[in-house]
Amino acid sequence: MGIFDRDYMRGSGSGSGTLSRLSGLQLVLGVNVIVFLGWYLLPREVMAYHFMTSMAHVKELYLWTLLTAAFSHMDLWHFLINMLVLFSFSGPLEARWGKRRYLSFYLGAALFSSILHCSMTFFGFRDVPALGASGAVCAMTTAFAIYYPKAVIYLWGILPVPAWLLVGGFALFDIKGLIDQAGGGGGNIGHAAHLGGTVFALIVIGVVAGNLLPRGGTGNTTVRRMTSATGRAPSDYYPQPSAPAERDLDEEMRLDELLTKVSRSGIDSLTDQERDDLRRIGEKRRDSS
Repeated sequence: MGIFDRDYMRGSGSGSGTLSRLSGLQLVLGVNVIVFLGWYLLPREVMAYHFMTSMAHVKELYLWTLLTAAFSHMDLWHFLINMLVLFSFSGPLEARWGKRRYLSFYLGAALFSSILHCSMTFFGFRDVPALGASGAVCAMTTAFAIYYPKAVIYLWGILPVPAWLLVGGFALFDIKGLIDQAGGGGGNIGHAAHLGGTVFALIVIGVVAGNLLPRGGTGNTTVRRMTSATGRAPSDYYPQPSAPAERDLDEEMRLDELLTKVSRSGIDSLTDQERDDLRRIGEKRRDSS
């Protein structure tokens, strides 16, 4: 599929309805907002039964809560922090994957995180009802760190930290928290759900999408770097001849930058120079296929 064939590159007139014109991130944010409002507009008992998950709910066959809980926030700060982090990291990922894969990844991470949280009762943990998008958000941040390990993230808006270090630090925090919870402490944070998101991203990107370790044999250094960092070589995204064409890393980064802007703000947000760059890269890749 070429650059201009992707769903987020189509004009605003494409699609059969409003939902089809929304990005995956906008859909996820919208559902989270609706469920958050539900906690203040609907009876708390109804929301607790349908938008919190636990092993008790699973045993009662409230299986949908494994997914609905990942869109559910009762506390304002919990809601705002999760949505801010999700918004901050989702643009480049949806630009890479497209809308369908982005949504599939989010839903898969949400489900996997909830299952891991509930399964902790088999290891002696208390059956604490859980809610929140944190597990899916951790999957998104982990995926971002895999693709862009050296991207600088400003912690609290001040301290610059590379993405790989930030995500790794939070994973260690959750591991320690889970160990503390095994001993009866650790508070009510869903550390298992957070780690579930991290593990899900590592599995999906590292195993399903391709081995994260550098592949053997000779070849272009740029292609090997892209493969080891993302689990997918550039040839996975664009049609290629039998021998992979060489890639310019600067060109790859420019393409990511442009597609991220398109994913967030639409094709009309590009300047004339950015449109020319995007078309040039697209034509170059079509000519080499």
